[in-house]
Amino acid sequence: MGNLSCRSRFKLIVKRAGLAAVLATGFLLTVSASAAEKLITADEIKKISPNAKKEFIEAIIAAEPELKDAGITTRLRMAHFLAQVMTETGGLKRIDENMNYNFKTLIRVFSRKTVSEAKALKIANQPRVIANWVYGGRLGNHGRDTDDGWNYRGSGFMQLTGRKNFAVRGKDVGLPLEESPELARKAKEGLLAAIAYWKASKINAAADNNDKKRVRILVNGPAAHGYEQSIFFFDTAWSRVFKAKAGSGFEVGETLANTETFNEAATFDDIMKEGGLLSEGFETDADPIAERAAAIKQFQNELGLDETGQLDEATKEQLLDPREWRYLDQSDMTLARPSADLDQTVAIKLQTANQVEDGAVPVEPSEGTGETLSNPNFAPEDAQAVAEAKGIYAEYEIGHVDGDPNLFEPHSVIEPDTRAAVLDTTGFPSRAIVQILFETKTREQHLCTGTLISPNTVLTAGHCIHSGTRTGEPYQNFRIFPGRNLGAAPFGRCLGVNAFILSGWSSSATPDESRYCLGAIKLNCNVGETTGWLGVRTIGDDESIDTIVQGYAADRAPTGRQWTSEDKLRILWELKGFYQNDTFGGTSGAPVFAKGALDTIIGVHTNGLHGGDEPWKSNNAFTRITPERLALLQTWIAN
Repeated sequence: MGNLSCRSRFKLIVKRAGLAAVLATGFLLTVSASAAEKLITADEIKKISPNAKKEFIEAIIAAEPELKDAGITTRLRMAHFLAQVMTETGGLKRIDENMNYNFKTLIRVFSRKTVSEAKALKIANQPRVIANWVYGGRLGNHGRDTDDGWNYRGSGFMQLTGRKNFAVRGKDVGLPLEESPELARKAKEGLLAAIAYWKASKINAAADNNDKKRVRILVNGPAAHGYEQSIFFFDTAWSRVFKAKAGSGFEVGETLANTETFNEAATFDDIMKEGGLLSEGFETDADPIAERAAAIKQFQNELGLDETGQLDEATKEQLLDPREWRYLDQSDMTLARPSADLDQTVAIKLQTANQVEDGAVPVEPSEGTGETLSNPNFAPEDAQAVAEAKGIYAEYEIGHVDGDPNLFEPHSVIEPDTRAAVLDTTGFPSRAIVQILFETKTREQHLCTGTLISPNTVLTAGHCIHSGTRTGEPYQNFRIFPGRNLGAAPFGRCLGVNAFILSGWSSSATPDESRYCLGAIKLNCNVGETTGWLGVRTIGDDESIDTIVQGYAADRAPTGRQWTSEDKLRILWELKGFYQNDTFGGTSGAPVFAKGALDTIIGVHTNGLHGGDEPWKSNNAFTRITPERLALLQTWIAN
């Protein structure tokens, strides 16, 4: 049988030995349901979620051809698919995100960084206002002063959130979701988008293994928020519907979930723990029954339910609402639920060609001694590498040309070009501004700019350290040249040995999280004692600032010179700022100053003009330093 295909060998085995031999071979036979025996019916969906809306049920039944095309043709795959869409829609009750939060729920669900108590009092029970506040400056939306947060709120059977995701999924299914976001909130179109995502993400493989956590990760992301709710819906679907279909010919030879037991009470305990209503390990407390009843009463009071202290159907329904997990990545550290804030630190051990293992100060400036080397010339290997190096651009900049760097044009100089050369880099603060040379895994040489913020810490852009997204990787062989000036390195060279980036930069599913493009490199030397270092401060929402960017640009000859550009702060978002300072490749990671205070950084330059949307297409941008990020910088400096 050496020349037969797997399918032909399978048929031959069946013909010669019968079904028993098939099972003995370990082959998996996946057969679609016949017309008389559907994988799922409307009545069976009601068994899983009795309050599911009729129009959503009918959409699923009518989508049999699309489900089949996506390979959702076995009971295990269908059980997992339904579990996910029910998790995302609260049991098929609504396919647009419920943004109607009262004050108590706003305070419990959101972090104080996102919604302060004063803000919660102002926006409570106003769905559109809440959506625009919490989503306006995120996920490709154009700011809190637009209606993007509301228009691109969670929508569909696997909820899309944010303008960027609407655009990407719309392209997948051939629907203009970005231009007409209401389409995602229609039953047919919303379901098609969910099926397309399931297929594109290859979730069937995880479903075949009955890997519930992996399925949830593929739907929601690495944090797998809503996992406990998805467990409830899967166990309900399997125990009430799909387990009874055993022997119906849907899967032969596959290990099914029949040995699992459905512990509903334990599942709801996990949901309440994740929601901050119960503490981890409460089961070992003196009176866990009373503690559980008190937590349930607290939740019922918050939502205006009858305070029974029991898990009645109304309370279960509210605990299964996506509200309980959608914002876990913004939770307070004081809550019992774990935090997956995207402004967390990811530490990276850097690889260098000559690895050095050498190894709190406040972020205040210091001018250092200013002593230069007697021989400032580049080492030959450094000079050659620098000559071959190019500036680097983040994927979110080149993405609008389908990721083809040959088509990307770096429109970062906004005519007229007002940049001025820094002729002497031995003065302060120029000597504390560094050129960063590094390489990719394929040995391509690239350049960025950075700034010393301690004797051995260089602040820069995240995309100068790591390529971004959860499938990306860190760069290597970092060489740092403080105050480089043409062919001179007046303060020598240091190596990067460790680095830190924000988790939002490396955990994103798509390369568009420019808001988290921030990182720092730890050096094998304390060159900052000589060059000095710059301070770092936050900027207020209402500050009027004339901005200065100073860094190395790859487009001006002779190469290896610092350039400054002046403009003003034009737009300020929660995590991003926009100006029209002239920059170019190689300036990424450069310090942003307020004019008149050139010893203190207020932001890190990250990108130039790109895409077709404002404010990106008319402005260059920097990553904003928030109070939370300032605290992180202090830990990076101390480590």
